[in-house]
Amino acid sequence: MLSAKLHRRLLTSLMACLVFSAQAYAGDPDKGATVYHEHGCYSCHGYNGTGRTPLANNVSGILVNETVFVAFLRQRADRNPILPDNSMPSFGVSTLSDEQALDVYAYINSMVDNPPEVEDIPTFVTILDAAKAAGNNDDASN
Repeated sequence: MLSAKLHRRLLTSLMACLVFSAQAYAGDPDKGATVYHEHGCYSCHGYNGTGRTPLANNVSGILVNETVFVAFLRQRADRNPILPDNSMPSFGVSTLSDEQALDVYAYINSMVDNPPEVEDIPTFVTILDAAKAAGNNDDASN
């Protein structure tokens, strides 16, 4: 027999599947960027999806598809976290419309984590060169 908590989650997911399977809206990444920033998503996920809870490059299981993403937003993640350390707030329909949620999904899927190589960052190269030189000086004094 399913626990009441699991039963509610399954029912919510099923309802989300039914609702979103009837919708054809694909989401607008430009509108999603606005919503993402207005709701402060960047405070955990970073401005480019590479924050302490990364989303860029489709690294999160909640980005499998639109239905899973919106269901996650709606299932009160702060009260029923998938992971015990999850503190993501809930985004009910009164806070974030379905269209806005799909816009955010489209925006997140447009994010790419493509950091430069260390050799392409002059400050890092200077620091590394200084560390190597200091290491060589330590070796010479032994």
